[in-house]
Amino acid sequence: MGASPYYPDRVYIDKKALDFPLTERILGHLDGLPREIVPSPRRKQAILKAIRSSEDPVGEGKRILYLTVQRGRFVKPCPCTPRVIGCGYFIINLNLQCPLDCTYCILQHYLAEPWLTVFVNLEDLWHELDGFLEKHHRRAIRIGTGELGDSLALDHLTGLSAELISYFRGKANVCFELKTKTAGIGDLPAVQRPGNIVVSWSLNAGKIAGEEERGAPPVIERLQAARAVVKKGYRVGFHFDPLVRFPGWEREYEEVVRKLFQVIPASSIVWLSLGALRFPPALKKIIQARFPATKIIYDEFILGRDGKLRYFRPLRLELLRSVAGFVKKWGGKEIPLYLCMEGKEIWRDGLAWKPRGKRAVENTLSPRLWGQDKS
Repeated sequence: MGASPYYPDRVYIDKKALDFPLTERILGHLDGLPREIVPSPRRKQAILKAIRSSEDPVGEGKRILYLTVQRGRFVKPCPCTPRVIGCGYFIINLNLQCPLDCTYCILQHYLAEPWLTVFVNLEDLWHELDGFLEKHHRRAIRIGTGELGDSLALDHLTGLSAELISYFRGKANVCFELKTKTAGIGDLPAVQRPGNIVVSWSLNAGKIAGEEERGAPPVIERLQAARAVVKKGYRVGFHFDPLVRFPGWEREYEEVVRKLFQVIPASSIVWLSLGALRFPPALKKIIQARFPATKIIYDEFILGRDGKLRYFRPLRLELLRSVAGFVKKWGGKEIPLYLCMEGKEIWRDGLAWKPRGKRAVENTLSPRLWGQDKS
């Protein structure tokens, strides 16, 4: 199902990452592939310099897998834009960069190293998570992977989803999310009943998915994968982010929403997020260079207070209101909706709701998440 699984052209292994079980597991799936042990920071910088000197450093980096150890923290708060309603979400950085090549992807600008990185020191992750969850044991926690790299795009090489699910399964105050744009669900274990594990998909209009999300499967295949996951016992979420304006966007977004609720029972959906296209000015130059045929960056954008280019406010509101309306029309009014990286005024005028307090989003989602079986 879906696009072909990702395999790199070459693997580099940090010398310090050699003796970890995850390194052995990944290399076992890449037998015969060119590989090199990186013995020093100097050699690493030489390799990176060669990648950055290529005609397309981002594209070149996507063909290379780098195995290393995480020297900082794995778990961090979601890097929400200043002066917006925070989502209260925590991210686990286990892998960086993505093998998919979406024109609008912020990672083209955000991450310093263009290759796909996997951190292999899992024991340090489990230890850090134990301390993190103990510290926050009195509050409801939403935490997940997929912020700086797709949660499932490398799962056929790493097998990390099963280990993460095993760790988080049954933790009463935690909802763990795997976020993907792929259909690579083959390594997800079945669960007996809906619990605290959510698998979510990024969705978009068919035109945007086909023209701007290179390497990702069509939307209908993502929905079929979500249906298969529901049959395995999971609940699911969906992220319409970024919503993009183009001729006929109203009809195409309504069609995607209609298909979503035809394929997935509303009772299995724990949340649905909406976010309008936004990007730092520096990313526009990268998109122009890498994807000269795209038209999505040429619209009525203004520089927001957060330093990002955003749709002119009336256009943004029209986009968000319309898709929220499609969700209510086809899925009912009980589907929890939230906005990504928007201020109070857009929440009020776009969803007719003004969140209160730093944890407004998680408090709104909590009854849907923790009001059900947690086993």
